[in-house]
Amino acid sequence: MLGEYAWGAGALAYLYRQLGIASRAEAKGVAGCLTLLQCWIYDHFPTLRPSRLEPRELERGQAGAFRWRGTAPRSSKRRDAQMLAYYRQAIDSLTPQSVSWTPYGRSPHLTVRRTLYQGLLRFAEIAEYYDPTRCLRQLGYVQGVPYPPERPLVVRRPTSTLGYSLSYQSVYDSYWNNLGAHSVHLDLFSTPIRRRPWEFAENYMSWYIRHSHPHILSDSRPVDDISDADTVSTIIFYIICIKLFVTNMYLNCMVFYYSCHARCGLRYLP
Repeated sequence: MLGEYAWGAGALAYLYRQLGIASRAEAKGVAGCLTLLQCWIYDHFPTLRPSRLEPRELERGQAGAFRWRGTAPRSSKRRDAQMLAYYRQAIDSLTPQSVSWTPYGRSPHLTVRRTLYQGLLRFAEIAEYYDPTRCLRQLGYVQGVPYPPERPLVVRRPTSTLGYSLSYQSVYDSYWNNLGAHSVHLDLFSTPIRRRPWEFAENYMSWYIRHSHPHILSDSRPVDDISDADTVSTIIFYIICIKLFVTNMYLNCMVFYYSCHARCGLRYLP
């Protein structure tokens, strides 16, 4: 029975929701599979990895997280504050060359078809929207303006974590089981990257500037001078903060997995 459920999709939906809750002003912690989050950082941003940490060769059957197995340094308030300031500056200083845009190979969607799924990921009553058109460069395609997201039925994001609420129509649960009708066709949406792995469409950065916050720190550069590397800043701002201030991420991860049950994930149907 357990093998019939997409536990990875459930873990990702739960993590998305917890990151949203953790971004509230009164948040003091975060739940979810933070090991997954940390490995994602190490895979995509080599300059943000600890200097002593190098990827390892995986043995057959090992989880991808074993590539980054190591011992974390002892935490302290003073050290965490210094590291937070360091990482904020480091993120704003990223260049396109310092990002690993395709850590899973140039065409991961050919081996994992559900990478192209566009719709809701579900964990029990939690549903979060997943859209591969927002990360086309990871799939080996030129990044363009993504599709507009689906609008939820209920949205409530107060400063308090207790009143956080987000819900969609239940009809979207069927999307997952109809992959062919709810997947992005990359060749129709974009073109393969031919030169630089950070390529983006001509109108992408103007769209990004209108809808996001390009920098963590205040900056006086004009909009026209903002490079593609700035897209990285917003994506991992909360991720870095979470990594610095959550010291027992493995405990959080275990609590998450032991709280799973057969009805919490999306089923794989024949």
